[in-house]
Amino acid sequence: NRQSWIIPEDPDKRSVIQTVRPKPRTSEEGGGLLSKCNDSEMTGSFLHLHLALDATGLDLDTMEAHYTVMARGLGGDEDDDTDTACGELNMIALSNPCVLDRTLAPDGHIVVHAYGAGNEPYDIWKGLDRKSDEYKRLKEERSQVLWRAVESVIPDARQRVVLDMVGSPLTHERFLRRPKGTYGAATEDYLKDGSTPFDSLVFCGDGIFPGIGVPAVALSGASAANAMVNPLKQWFCLDNLKQKNLI
Repeated sequence: NRQSWIIPEDPDKRSVIQTVRPKPRTSEEGGGLLSKCNDSEMTGSFLHLHLALDATGLDLDTMEAHYTVMARGLGGDEDDDTDTACGELNMIALSNPCVLDRTLAPDGHIVVHAYGAGNEPYDIWKGLDRKSDEYKRLKEERSQVLWRAVESVIPDARQRVVLDMVGSPLTHERFLRRPKGTYGAATEDYLKDGSTPFDSLVFCGDGIFPGIGVPAVALSGASAANAMVNPLKQWFCLDNLKQKNLI
């Protein structure tokens, strides 16, 4: 699959996203389903920071369940004309779910998840031994921007740590079986629906419209299921659920 990231040879420079999307490897731009799948552009990968924190003295009622932290600002680094809002580890999502459900952590504690979604290049991690000191050092180095995002909301977060875990693109690749740890297909390359040349085969997932994320994937799964059942049977099923007061 194609990716738009350019990895500089200089390790002190940030990776950037190409402004011109890479061309498909095949000559059949509007080709068949298989070529569309093989040539779909993949987003970058993830970097995660999972935390369990001592919540003593924190007022969750004054906090939000979700924050978006721009590490270098909405326009990226003003001294780097290749940087953007979506540049490498610039947009950091911060999830604070205990604001909504206190039972997600033991009394007096909260869980927090900070991550760069689709903006961490895979190639700088490629080939590293997950048990090596080099891998551990890279996780420590790359996760600092996530720590700073958490500290922008909870300034003494490091002093509150009960448990901290960093997930890398290799983690994403290993546990989620994602090639190159990708977040999923680029928006421009979503398949418009899950139809295939075979009547008994319907696709669903984050490469199908509406795309990436649990709600979107669930919707594509529901659409695939609906495609396998004729509308009259669906109508009868809904009527049956209404009679049982289930909907």
